[in-house]
Amino acid sequence: MDQNISFATVETLRALLDKGQITATQLLEHTLSEISRTNPTLNSFILITESLAWTQAEAANVRIEQGKAASPIDGIPIAVKDLYDTAGIVTAGGTAAFEKRTPNYDSYVVDKLQRAGALIVGKTNTHELALGGTTNNPHYGPTHNPWNLENVPGGSSGGSGAALASGQVSLALGTDTGGSVRIPSAFCGVTGLKPTYGLIGKSGIIPLSKTLDHAGPMARSAFDCALLLNQMTGRDINDPHNINFDSSTDFTQNIEKEVKGITLAIIPSLLVDSEPGVAQSFVKSIAVLEQMGLNITEIEPTTNSGLNREDTRRYDSEINWGDPLPTIIRSLSPILLSEGSTYIEKILRTQPHLVGQAVRERMMKGIDISVHDYIRALDWRKEIESRFENCLLHSTIDGYIVPTSPQVAETITSDPHVGIEPAVKFRNTSVFNHTRQPSISVPNGFSIEGLPTGLMITTAQKNDALALRIAHQYQLNTNFHLSRPTPDG
Repeated sequence: MDQNISFATVETLRALLDKGQITATQLLEHTLSEISRTNPTLNSFILITESLAWTQAEAANVRIEQGKAASPIDGIPIAVKDLYDTAGIVTAGGTAAFEKRTPNYDSYVVDKLQRAGALIVGKTNTHELALGGTTNNPHYGPTHNPWNLENVPGGSSGGSGAALASGQVSLALGTDTGGSVRIPSAFCGVTGLKPTYGLIGKSGIIPLSKTLDHAGPMARSAFDCALLLNQMTGRDINDPHNINFDSSTDFTQNIEKEVKGITLAIIPSLLVDSEPGVAQSFVKSIAVLEQMGLNITEIEPTTNSGLNREDTRRYDSEINWGDPLPTIIRSLSPILLSEGSTYIEKILRTQPHLVGQAVRERMMKGIDISVHDYIRALDWRKEIESRFENCLLHSTIDGYIVPTSPQVAETITSDPHVGIEPAVKFRNTSVFNHTRQPSISVPNGFSIEGLPTGLMITTAQKNDALALRIAHQYQLNTNFHLSRPTPDG
């Protein structure tokens, strides 16, 4: 089978399957062969679910031969981040504390994808408990970036990002609490969407911060992300955060519609201290968008939201809304750390050695956060959400555009137990976890070292279709998402 099929779009694979030019079992055989060949180098997968995938592929063959494909992704392999429960299969969340954790039920998303006919080929490596951006896992080893094997793929969904970039699979699942879908997408040169908060049901996903966690699709293009998102939405009765959204929505329906006249706003404070390669890619992206007919402006949503009210002192400590946005966002750190430590508090207190040193130390800080600081942070988060939404709902601005991360992928540390990583890495992405708005990262260039950079497009809540549409139209006018790393990284 032609090696190019490893990098084929879902649309291409669908056509090959429906025309009988390949079968689901043949596609699976090719996929497993590629994983077997490249995974010893990349370590993107920590578990291959071969038996499950073969059973699914054989069932897909029957449906497709009868002309009754269950969905556009029927018969197509997908990688699942090791946070999504899969019945009868270990889901460890990247930690030794859960190394024997075998759920009895599929997560909501995995169940939906199996009903859609996707082939679950394995669990991808994650930063331990999803708390970090390297996927340098102390229990399962580091995942390597296909563009340079000495560099991280980003995290926490680094295994999924590396699997896509290397051609192991065409579709993958990630989760995003502060940027964990979008950072690996940027670092690995693929595409990833953090959808509107609650759009995708999260039951059966090991949580980090239920206030900030998002499940999200990852692929090599915005169009393929839209196809995957179509199969991930719906009513999850076991997730109280799941929003009431029409599950019949087709996110590809208007994706080909032109974007001329749409206005996107740069947030200047999120450009500060960007690495040269990131800044250069961003400037070129703005030029492309302007050539496409989009209007580009600037705004600081926290200070220019148009809200007609005075900031009042509600607690003993109050945020200065005139501070730079990154400073304001840092004030919200009690949310993630206090919630994350709460979910595994018993382990931290009784078996702390089962959690790697870097994550354990961060989680222990969460245990000591006062309830007062936590409640204040929750209130401020809601205010930021209101200001960012107001800018889009009551102005001529349709979305925000900034670099996905101010940096490119850093070098893998020699000691996988050390979790030191640049503090600025999640600066831009984490903002939109707090605003709960859909935010997509697309490839937009390379640094002088040949490492991918990312462009992040964010729109109003429940307007995921617009974010996907702008991203898709950008990719029709660029070819960064078609670039492939060399076989040896």
